Amino acid sequence: MSTGNNDSRSASSPVSAVSGEHSHSLDGHQSDDEGSGYDSDDVPWFEDFGSGHSIVPMRRIRSSQEMLIQPSSGSDMDAITGWLYNGPLQRAKYQDFSTIDWIYDNTKARHYNSDLRARARNNGRLGKLELLADKSKPWLVLLAVGFAMGLIATCVSVSSQWLIDIKHGHCRTGFYLNRRFCCWNADDVCMDWVMWSEHLHTSWRWVEWLLQYMVFMLDAILFAAISTYLVTEYAPYAAGQGIAEIKTIMSGFMMRKFLGLRTLCIKCVGIVLSVASGLSLGKEGAMVHIACCCSNVFARVFKRVKGNEVERRELLSAASAA
Repeated sequence: MSTGNNDSRSASSPVSAVSGEHSHSLDGHQSDDEGSGYDSDDVPWFEDFGSGHSIVPMRRIRSSQEMLIQPSSGSDMDAITGWLYNGPLQRAKYQDFSTIDWIYDNTKARHYNSDLRARARNNGRLGKLELLADKSKPWLVLLAVGFAMGLIATCVSVSSQWLIDIKHGHCRTGFYLNRRFCCWNADDVCMDWVMWSEHLHTSWRWVEWLLQYMVFMLDAILFAAISTYLVTEYAPYAAGQGIAEIKTIMSGFMMRKFLGLRTLCIKCVGIVLSVASGLSLGKEGAMVHIACCCSNVFARVFKRVKGNEVERRELLSAASAA
């Protein structure tokens, strides 16, 4: 009997030590940790200290940080998120090759829209006009992207076709015209289009053929070399189609300068030279990258869109279809 009593007392001693560290008892006495950043739940929980020991009720302790993250009501959550949005703990600038904070950016956008609607209700027509102007910003960006892509696609198509034809000859009436526009009014034989071999006026057919071949190869090598130099020296992100990287960015990954203005310019020039050089590639996949670059550049005009990474990715998903 004495041995059993001793075991019972020894078994209850760890429980008493742990329970005494946080609270005296469960009969309503004040906790020892009150005022030290901890609070007790209303519902007790149970803990087992090993086999052979009794299970006793204990109160779960919550830290003040946990109470801040998990408030008890929706109004507390709005107050906390509003403090994080407007207070000193605002989100720092995202680093390169990092992921965005979706929850923070969505909360930031929600509070901005809530404040804007509140101003619209208080300011009358002027507030409604401000709300309408703010909601039209993404549509203006997409409208500018569509207009820019139509212009860029036309320039790329016409320029690449002109460089392809310039490897064979040139137009006598206008050097800037490709073969199709140079011979627009010709019926069967185009007298305005001059081959490079015709400038020698030689009687040997094989010399004309050799000269034509050399001009064609030199132009192709020159176009490919210029395109390679521009990409490697000024815009390495302009290499390739860029569709895989755009999917990664839309999932929340940060890749700075991949959608920048320099990448946009070098991509447009490089795709013209690459297609004209005769390389085995097309301009359809590169147009997706160019459209996303246009969306990113135009989004910088509006401060609200520029500062919200979630909304910028929504614009990227719409611009990639342009």
